[in-house]
Amino acid sequence: MKKNYKKLILTVLMAVCGLLNYGQDIHFTFANAQITNDGTNDHYEVDVMIQTINTTGSFKLGSGQLYFNYNTAAFGQNVQANARFVVTQPNADGYICGQYIDFGSPFFMYGPFTVNDNSTSRVSWAFSQAYSSSTIANDNVNSTPQKLCHLDFTFVDSNADPMLQFEDGSTYDDQFFTACGSAGGGIVDTADCGGYPGTNLTNDTFDSGGATLSVETKDLSNELAVYPNPARDIIYLRSGVTIKKVEMFDMLGKLVLETDMNSEIKVNHLEQGIYLLKAYSEIGSSVKKVVID
Repeated sequence: MKKNYKKLILTVLMAVCGLLNYGQDIHFTFANAQITNDGTNDHYEVDVMIQTINTTGSFKLGSGQLYFNYNTAAFGQNVQANARFVVTQPNADGYICGQYIDFGSPFFMYGPFTVNDNSTSRVSWAFSQAYSSSTIANDNVNSTPQKLCHLDFTFVDSNADPMLQFEDGSTYDDQFFTACGSAGGGIVDTADCGGYPGTNLTNDTFDSGGATLSVETKDLSNELAVYPNPARDIIYLRSGVTIKKVEMFDMLGKLVLETDMNSEIKVNHLEQGIYLLKAYSEIGSSVKKVVID
């Protein structure tokens, strides 16, 4: 009985140590937003960045999924079905999801990749792990922001604001895992995620400020606070600069509110749902996601 008791304590301690080792807080941002032209169409392009925060260390990335809301006035509805959205991860440019080992031909660590329209104004991107944890030589997510993938939206109206935002909330959070498969396997082992599952990362956060197209807009994003969020009757704005105008759009890109009120906005006439609030000041503009209960 005493031996079994000691064995139980050892098992619990090992489990706790595993949780401590994989207690990473991951944070997602956008970077390098720009408008490009392929000779025919204008494109909005931006990198998705991943890092750990709160001094929670580093890890080998496994699988994951992200959701993106966008302005349909800029890109139209259902961007995947209408071939107006592409995700790439070129290895030469240092994207994590493009990493591979070269044995005469590349063995890509991640894939397949899946893109789906979740609604007329939201698209998701998911990736799997192709090879085992042992194939990934080093931790590829750490406290330094790393490029995860590259998004490319084709405009239907390049004069419209992209208003790209990460979707978050209980349905969309916690979709990332550490690498699966035996760490003691071969250099090129297929990922055995059933026998050696990765750890679900359950404390992710998102910042969409880098999706804007100018430094000025990013500066205002840091200056602007919108609360409460979710809201029911009134939204309050707090900013270090003077807000000249506020617009709110539904997720189909329709303008539902426009006001020059710069401190509080009545929203009790709006239906429940997700909206994008765009605030304008002398230094630029900023877009914030707002939920109306």
